[in-house]
Amino acid sequence: MAKEFRRIVVKIGTNALMVQGKISKGIIRDLARQLSLLSKRGMQVILVTSGAIGFGIEKLGVGFPKETVSRQAMAAIGQSALMHYYEEAFSEHGQIIGQVLLTHSSFTDPDSFSSLRGAMEKLLELRAIPIINENDVVSREALTAEKAFADNDGLAALLAVSFAADLLVILTDVDGIYTENPKENRNAKKVQDIRKVLEGEVMIGKKSDYGIGGMKSKIMAVKAVLDHHISVAVCQPKESAVLEAASGKSSGSFFSCDDK
Repeated sequence: MAKEFRRIVVKIGTNALMVQGKISKGIIRDLARQLSLLSKRGMQVILVTSGAIGFGIEKLGVGFPKETVSRQAMAAIGQSALMHYYEEAFSEHGQIIGQVLLTHSSFTDPDSFSSLRGAMEKLLELRAIPIINENDVVSREALTAEKAFADNDGLAALLAVSFAADLLVILTDVDGIYTENPKENRNAKKVQDIRKVLEGEVMIGKKSDYGIGGMKSKIMAVKAVLDHHISVAVCQPKESAVLEAASGKSSGSFFSCDDK
C-alpha cells in the first residue's frame, strides 16, 4: 500500500518551465490541475516556483543576464506576469492561491520566521496553496552562485523541513538524478538507490541555460530532506508527474525516507 502524504512541497525551476526559450503556459496549467486535485483530496500543498526572471527575459526579448542588477530587474518585470498565469490557471479549478516572497532573513530572524509560520499555517488551514519565490529584487544573494537558497532548491528543502512536509517534489529539466549528466553522456544511468546520492557517487555536470543552482543544489536538497525523514522525487514536469510522486512513485528518481 502506497504511503499517504499529508503535506507536500513542490518546486519547479525556470528550466523546467521553459520550452524553446519561453515560459510554457501549458506546463503552468497542468501543474495547477495536479496541485488543485491534490488539495481537493485533502493534501496540503506548497508550491515553490522560479520563472520571474524567465518572464522578464521573454517580455524584453533578451538573453539570460549575467549581472546581478540585471537579473533583479528581470525578476521585477516578470514577477507579476508569473503570478498572473498561476492565478488564471488555478482559478480554472476553483483553487485559491497566495503569493509569498521570502528572503534569507525570513528564516534566520526569529520574529520574521514566527510571522511567516503563522501566515503559512493559516493559508494551509484555509486550503489555499502558497506560491513561494525568493524576493530576487531585494535579496542580492538570491542571484549569485553562493545564494542562500541555491536556485530555489534549497528554499524548497528548507520549507519542507521547517513546515514538516512528508514529501518534496523537485521538477526540473532532467528526469531524475543520474550518475553523470545525461545531456553530456548518453551512458549516464538514473539513480534510484539513495546510497549513491548520500555517498556522493553522482557526477555533477554544468548548469542549464536559465538556472543558477544546477544538479549540485538538487543533490544537496535531497540529502537535506532525507535527513529529516522526508521523501523526495526529482523528475520532469510531465503530465501527472506530481500525482505519481504523491502516490509514492516517479518516472524520475524517487527516494523514500523509509529506505534511508
